[in-house]
Amino acid sequence: MKKKLYILLAASALMLGISSCSDFLEEDNKAGETADLTYATSSGVKGLVSSCYSFARGWYGKEAGLGLSEMGTDLFCYGYDNKQKSLNSYNLSAESLDSNTSDNASLDHYWELFYSAVDVCNNALYYVPQNSVISETIRSQYMGEAYFMRAFYYLHMVNVWGPIPYNSEPISTIVTDPARVSEEVVYSNILSDLDNSIAAFEEAGYKIKTAGRANYWSARALKSRVLLYAASWLGKNSITTNSNYLGKDLYALAQAEAEAVIGSGIASFYSKYEDTWSMNNEDITVNKEAIWGVAYSPEITTTVNCIPYRYKTDSGGDQMEYNSLITRTGYTRGGSAMLLMFNSMWNNGASDLGGDGKEVFVRVLAATSTHAVTNTVTGLSVDVSAKYSPYGRGFTRYLPSLYLWNLLEEHRATDQRTEATLLDAYTIAPGLEGSSKKYTAMKDTAIYYCHLDGNSAEGKAMQAWAKNRYRIQFMSGGDIPVYSSSDPATALPTEAAKSKSDVYGDTRYNSYKIAGWCSFPGIKKFLDNVYDPNYPTWDISGRDAIVIRLAEMYLIKAECQLNTESGTTAMATINALRQVRAIAGTDNALSGTATLETVLGERAIELCGEQQRWFDLKRTHTLVDRVKKYNAQASGQIKDIHYLRPIPQAQIDAVTNFSKVEGEGFWQNSGY
Repeated sequence: MKKKLYILLAASALMLGISSCSDFLEEDNKAGETADLTYATSSGVKGLVSSCYSFARGWYGKEAGLGLSEMGTDLFCYGYDNKQKSLNSYNLSAESLDSNTSDNASLDHYWELFYSAVDVCNNALYYVPQNSVISETIRSQYMGEAYFMRAFYYLHMVNVWGPIPYNSEPISTIVTDPARVSEEVVYSNILSDLDNSIAAFEEAGYKIKTAGRANYWSARALKSRVLLYAASWLGKNSITTNSNYLGKDLYALAQAEAEAVIGSGIASFYSKYEDTWSMNNEDITVNKEAIWGVAYSPEITTTVNCIPYRYKTDSGGDQMEYNSLITRTGYTRGGSAMLLMFNSMWNNGASDLGGDGKEVFVRVLAATSTHAVTNTVTGLSVDVSAKYSPYGRGFTRYLPSLYLWNLLEEHRATDQRTEATLLDAYTIAPGLEGSSKKYTAMKDTAIYYCHLDGNSAEGKAMQAWAKNRYRIQFMSGGDIPVYSSSDPATALPTEAAKSKSDVYGDTRYNSYKIAGWCSFPGIKKFLDNVYDPNYPTWDISGRDAIVIRLAEMYLIKAECQLNTESGTTAMATINALRQVRAIAGTDNALSGTATLETVLGERAIELCGEQQRWFDLKRTHTLVDRVKKYNAQASGQIKDIHYLRPIPQAQIDAVTNFSKVEGEGFWQNSGY
């Protein structure tokens, strides 16, 4: 019984005790209350609606969700310690790996998590209308939130797996023969939910940003994304089972929604792009550009940020935990893991910088630790906490592809986003000048990632200049290349640094830790860049995850204009965004007529790492071509079957209507 479709069949009574997290009701049902009685109270139904959001913390800001949304694209390669390499090599199978963390796409856990989330939303949509103690305004707000979140979860599922079972009622009985419905039906239902959400928020007058809660404008922004996804993946006139959209141009509708959000005033741009990502503005209710996101409390040492326990129980009847790739730190504390995901091994690298913090670098972990480095020349002890804590920890999970690195560098002179996105240098703490034994002329820079071929004349000149000053690693070539080639189609992160005896008579470049898959230019917009002596770099952060922001609305509008108007008007919209991102006093505009390539390039620069890229390439039918063109780690295996992920084998094993014929009964996606 426990095995049978555990991912789909959570009884509504379980809603009384999903988790010990603060967003949920108490797990221990001491008074013997039924769901009917609990959700008839103001606090009970409030807790139920709040719980609709908690599952999103298992995807946004988490390693496993990042893997399924950014790996295997044109933008990122896996680093040395990536735990989901199969997502980039496209060596995927349907096997349910459960709690394995060595190389696990976590598809089985996400199937369970998303359907559990949908069931919570279904319970909210069932119980909120029955509650007689809340006001009509609050009732409308709650209904808007529940419809929004159900649409949100189904959008992820239909894009990951294609045709899926669609549940719109709380599950109370075991179903062993679920039906997979078409993607068009799922999209039709998602659009219906969003229309209901928008109407409910309109009735409630709920149009403000509030601590991770959906509102009228976030519903319209999500609708814009959904319409674009449906138009680009299924076709602009693809919706047939929802009469409100029958025969309508989905691109035109998506554009109209994006334009409405842009003109609403719900969000605005910072004059400095880096302010969008500053920890001073991480709260989505404070962040000017944020429209909606997943809220994390800065109180990471409590359970307030944790995700729910699984519905599946162990042999003793206790609810099980999700994979640590999803929870990151388990169920005693929680938050976003994004500060760890794009970091180079700067703090415990090869011996040229003294190894594990022995000369210039030391890892900053906790407020109770001492973070000092002794200057080898002056003998003075230097507190490095404020300087090194914002660099994060060198987890080496993801490094930018050569394509992304090239793209960011192309307009460095005019575009703020390059400097605000790319972490291409590490500098030492003041007071450590001259302390490095192998770079005796070091003044500030310790490591520099240079966007040149180290074997070129300019590269050789840079190599000569850097000698004794800092470690220099080139895009390709030179003594320590990050990539094996300057051609994005063949460039692989180097995995072993060559041994090189230099004038010091030692082997300076002597470790895999200095090779490209460990030492590379990082992405810094997710780092905890503001130092707090009481909250240094942990292994998890209280940073909110911005899911929808104003820039995306411009990018949606531009992509739609390619299909509704012209490449000329699309380019005007792109340039409106690019001028906002321009370095003061420069012209950051692109010339010519926009194409889909232009839009995808702009989305890469603006949204890299924000858990959208795989979906962008999938829905535009460009995944296979662009991966072969720009990601050598993935190009050898990828093929058309990879536009959908495999249904987890645990689900296949649980059904009684499994069929080997696609479209009949419950089938596995083709090729798995």
